[in-house]
Amino acid sequence: MRHSWVFIPLVLLLFSCAGKLPPSIADRSDLSAILAKAKRTQMGFTSIKARARVSIKSPQGKIVFDQVATVVRPEFLRVSVFAPFGEMLARVVSDGESVRMKTNWEELIFENPEDFRLSYLYPGLPPQLGVEDIVNFLLGGSPFAIPGESYSVRAGDKKGEIVFVFSGDTPLRVTVDFPRNFITRVEGALSDGEKARVEFSLPKRIASDTYFPRKLVFETADYSLSVNYDENLRVNSKADISFFRSAEER
Repeated sequence: MRHSWVFIPLVLLLFSCAGKLPPSIADRSDLSAILAKAKRTQMGFTSIKARARVSIKSPQGKIVFDQVATVVRPEFLRVSVFAPFGEMLARVVSDGESVRMKTNWEELIFENPEDFRLSYLYPGLPPQLGVEDIVNFLLGGSPFAIPGESYSVRAGDKKGEIVFVFSGDTPLRVTVDFPRNFITRVEGALSDGEKARVEFSLPKRIASDTYFPRKLVFETADYSLSVNYDENLRVNSKADISFFRSAEER
C-alpha cells in the first residue's frame, strides 16, 4: 500500500512524581476503588461524533489535517480525513464485519477487520494496532490492559493526581486525576515490547461526575499522534448502525 504521509519523533518521556497523596484517601481500599471507578468511567464511553484537528510527527516532518469521525464500540468506525482546503484525502469505514478504505488513488476492502491496521489510517504508528484499538483510542482509551491489583502508589506532578505503578512482566504506569475521576496518562509496552504512552487532557464535563478528554496523544519513541476534538463533540449519543454500511447494503 502506498502512503504519502510522514512523521516526526518525540522522545518518550519518563514519568516521575513526588509529593503526598490527597488527604481524603485513607487506605488501600480507597485507592482500589478510585482506580476501578476511573476504569469504569473510561470504558463507559461507548460512542463519539466529532470533528478534530490531527497532528502526526516523525523524523521526516510533520503534517496536520482535519478529520470527522463517528465511532461506536467495539468496531464501528467512520473516519474521513480532509486536506487544509477541504479536499477529502481518505475515508475508512468499519461495520464490525469488514473495513472499507478509500483514498484518492485506490479503494480497498478488508473482509476481516483484524486485517486492517491503525497504521493504514495514521501511517507510521505500531502495525499491530487494529480497528478495535482505533475505536478504543478515539474514545479516550488505552492500548494497554490496566490491572486492578499489585501496584504501588505515588502522588503525581499535578494537584489531585495519583500514579498507580504496576511492576512485573509488563510494567505499567497509570495516572488518575482523582477529583475528576479521569485517567490522564498511561505508559507501558505494546505487544512487541515497544514502549508507548497515551495522554488525555482538556477534560470536558459531560455529566455530573464524568469527563471526556478533548485532546488525545499517542506516542512511541519514533512517532506521535495527537487528536484535538472541537468543543461540539457528542459523546455517548445514539448512533444508527446502518450509517457504517455501504450504500449497497442499506
